[in-house]
Amino acid sequence: MPDGRPNIVLLLSDQHRHDTVGYVGGAACTPALDALACAGMIFTDAYTVCPLCSPARASLLTGLYPHRHGMLSNLRNFNGVFDRQVLDHPAFPQLLSRSGYRVGYAGKWHLPLEGDERWRIDRWPRGHRAWLAEKGIDYDMARDEVQPLEWGADAPFCGPSVLSATDHHDAWVADQAITMLDGYAPDDAPFMICAAFHGPHFPVAPPAPYHQMYDPASVAMWPSFTETFTDKPLVQQKEILRWNSAHLTWPDWQRVIAAYRGYCSFIDAQVGRILDRLGELGLAGRTLVIYASDHGDLLGSHRMFNKGFAMYDENCRIPLVVRWPGVVEPGVCDRFVTIADLMPTVLSAAGIEPPSGIDGRSLEPLLRGEPTGWPDDVLVEFNGYESSLASIRMVRTRKWKYVYNPLSIDELYDLETDPNELVNLANKVAFKHVLRRMKERLLA
Repeated sequence: MPDGRPNIVLLLSDQHRHDTVGYVGGAACTPALDALACAGMIFTDAYTVCPLCSPARASLLTGLYPHRHGMLSNLRNFNGVFDRQVLDHPAFPQLLSRSGYRVGYAGKWHLPLEGDERWRIDRWPRGHRAWLAEKGIDYDMARDEVQPLEWGADAPFCGPSVLSATDHHDAWVADQAITMLDGYAPDDAPFMICAAFHGPHFPVAPPAPYHQMYDPASVAMWPSFTETFTDKPLVQQKEILRWNSAHLTWPDWQRVIAAYRGYCSFIDAQVGRILDRLGELGLAGRTLVIYASDHGDLLGSHRMFNKGFAMYDENCRIPLVVRWPGVVEPGVCDRFVTIADLMPTVLSAAGIEPPSGIDGRSLEPLLRGEPTGWPDDVLVEFNGYESSLASIRMVRTRKWKYVYNPLSIDELYDLETDPNELVNLANKVAFKHVLRRMKERLLA
């Protein structure tokens, strides 16, 4: 007989904007996520702790902020100096495994020692290249066909994948998750499976027919596309130059955003396949399902591409839905939560005491409708990218956002009157008292 602890399925996308899902009124068609949201708790104000892949994923595993777990930038950035510090901290796959959970992981890892036994992951398929080879498809050819979309002369950042919808790497991730479900289902011991998709991260190259699913002309202009960078940190303009996107007009971005929405719909279809199989196996009723992303995507907001140095909400907010039958009533939670909160949430659901001293908080009180004492602000940090070290910090309340930018100008936004974060108030005399209070919050 099952031991009473829930199975856990974590569905993790990469660089998924919070507003590009159907259940919050986004333009992308996401029926699987919409159904998950209808049966679970929608977190409308969920944030990454760092808008960069490796640091955010390390925080997901450890419940710590990057400045504490040491994975300050992406794997192999800064010559690998910081890559392995994260290994000094317990991660939830290890703790689940030690308590009797079977742990499977498929897809993007982007952290040290992929496949290493010290992570205590017992099923870890990493054979997309071989899987394609069995079908007569050259993996390197497929990768080389897509990679120029990042750095083409016109910097379009998008185009159709050369792989079909069934051969695509994110379809392979779903296939592996389904195979693990089939393998774990006959046994009574609980399991945890993470399906970590590569999309909708750039290059935005969804397979047919998803790459033409949305009409670029139907994409309404982001309100923040009027950005002039007046009184803004210079690094934001430098990032536009670095990514070769300064010349892009709104019609150019319409094409990118339409492809991105198609990629979101493709990811949703893979999520649907996994959830359908969970139901077919009769496991849905005793499985905690979480959908989240590591960070957002600027995607033309503020005329910017990608992620990183800018602390705008498009970059930092993430979609987050939790379905837990018999425990979580369907609803909406608007409390500030972060990706670091998922580690203690998974552990507490499994009956495991989270490690002391971590930064994340279990979401169980919110999931059970008991939000007393929850923080009224959220902290996000950025420590650099590729060749650049930084110490950017952001604290946000319902009304105010303050961004500390070392060696540049700070930012202060009134989110009630300026939700698109266009007018920086940090240097306005009338807002000095607000700036002081927000700095005190950040230091606290």
